[in-house]
Amino acid sequence: MHFWDSMFKKFATSQEFRDDLRVRYPDCEMLNNNSNNNSMNDVTISSNETDDYYILTEDEQQAEVLRIKIEVCMYIVCFLIGGPLNILSLKRSLRAFRAHKAKSQILLLRITLNIADLMTLFLYVPKQIIWLITYQWYGGEILCRICAFFSTFSFYLNSYVIACIAIDRVYGAYNISSLNAHRKAYIRCRNLLAFGWIWSFVLAVPNFVVFRTTLPFPHLKDYEQCATIFMIFVHDMSNEYTNDSTTEARRIEIDKMAADMRLYERAYAVSHFLFVFWIPCTIIICSYIVVLLILQGHLKQEKASNCCFKFNTNKSCMLRSTSKENIAFEYTESRGSVLTKSSRSSSTKFGAMAVSTIHKAKQHAKRQAAMIIIAYLCIWSPYNFFTVLNVLGVPVMEELRNFLSFLNAGICFNTIVNPIIYGVFRKR
Repeated sequence: MHFWDSMFKKFATSQEFRDDLRVRYPDCEMLNNNSNNNSMNDVTISSNETDDYYILTEDEQQAEVLRIKIEVCMYIVCFLIGGPLNILSLKRSLRAFRAHKAKSQILLLRITLNIADLMTLFLYVPKQIIWLITYQWYGGEILCRICAFFSTFSFYLNSYVIACIAIDRVYGAYNISSLNAHRKAYIRCRNLLAFGWIWSFVLAVPNFVVFRTTLPFPHLKDYEQCATIFMIFVHDMSNEYTNDSTTEARRIEIDKMAADMRLYERAYAVSHFLFVFWIPCTIIICSYIVVLLILQGHLKQEKASNCCFKFNTNKSCMLRSTSKENIAFEYTESRGSVLTKSSRSSSTKFGAMAVSTIHKAKQHAKRQAAMIIIAYLCIWSPYNFFTVLNVLGVPVMEELRNFLSFLNAGICFNTIVNPIIYGVFRKR
């Protein structure tokens, strides 16, 4: 307990920046507690108040320590369990991928999702654990920007791989009876994944510009932070705004600059959450609606073909009954066909078994894909839903804002669920 309590000696910081420190990377809590303010006038702090420091009460310290402990434990569990599971799953998938002469698009999708999960576990999770324990940044400017890039890149890649799986299911349903579907599916998935990698990279690149290190308090030279330019601007301008030597004209100018910066911050946050979850989620939902419609169309076609088959059977029976010669001829034909079938039965037995095995494997792959998508939606939706409410400034989020950090940590449990769905515990 001494280690955790000693951390709060560093919390002798101004209330405003203490709230800003709660802002993680954009895949965490993008908007801080003051994000609903539209100008610096909303922060009414006298010059005397800025000289004071906010000291957490004993109850607040206990609540904060408990929150951090729970969150750190969640990340540690994800790291210790998800890491080995994903490494084992990736090893098996790569071995199976090399063994197959006909490349499988399902294995290709699974390998890419494995890589995205491993990036989350070994780049994002350790960074979060260190940040929660220290509330400081020790990595310097370059590592700050690199970690900011990969923190979002891994989540973008994860979402778009899931979207690729959903799109693959659409083509799988459309080409359900196509003999060339397997060859085309692999090429299609390879192209989709290439686009997903490139698009995720493009979306994550702005973090190289948006994030940088800063020293928020001149008298604390070793208290460095890796923060967004939005947070840094608001903090610096708030200090200037509340300074006694600042003129009224300058304060009006700061008001306008702060309003613009808040707008940019809001746009950055909204675009991040749109591209990291809501757009892939829309693609997934639309894909499965299309799958259902396609399957419904196939069922209608099967019913229609069955009706035609019955009609043609009845018609042929009527024609055969009109002539004894036709009956004898058809009997000879049918007998010959029976003999032919019996002579070929031994040669087609193994072929039928192979077809049955392939069919079962395809059904298993479809179930896996569906379960991966369901797990993604169930685990990612709560955090992103409540984040939208937070961005919109819904009053209830004042009480639930701290709960967002738990939901964000919960997203990392997806890295444990995925390899279990792959069948990592299944005997080979």
